[in-house]
Amino acid sequence: MPDGVKREEGMTTAAAAQPAPVRANPVEFILAVLGFIALIICLPFVLVLGGPFLGWFLGALLYTASWAALLYMTKISAGMDPTHAVGMMGISSIGRAMIVVMALFVIAIKVDKTVGLVAGGVFAVAFTFDLLGRTTLFSIREKQQKAAREEAAE
Repeated sequence: MPDGVKREEGMTTAAAAQPAPVRANPVEFILAVLGFIALIICLPFVLVLGGPFLGWFLGALLYTASWAALLYMTKISAGMDPTHAVGMMGISSIGRAMIVVMALFVIAIKVDKTVGLVAGGVFAVAFTFDLLGRTTLFSIREKQQKAAREEAAE
């Protein structure tokens, strides 16, 4: 201690209150992973209809890679101005779609046409259900925010 400064005995500080952990709503969780649920449901259909497992696997792989890229781009755009964030997400979406289509063409030409078609179908189903889930989840959250704003205004 520097000279002339007294140390106070028994001085304590209170820890900052920790926010309550957010519990995931089961419906929101299901909506968030609806594309993956669709992937799992697609597998028996592909196999029963005589489609190749490799086609399902490659479609699932392409969907998972696209979904991971979406999460990464969402994280990057989180702190941006809304106009820039929407632009970045739009360009990312187009870029991801182009990469998936090119990969499907390569699979169909170099591996097997049936594998490419099954992969494309599986990807399309998972992507469509993911889009449906994310849109519904967005609507639910917007309603919750609107209700909270109205409650705060009263």
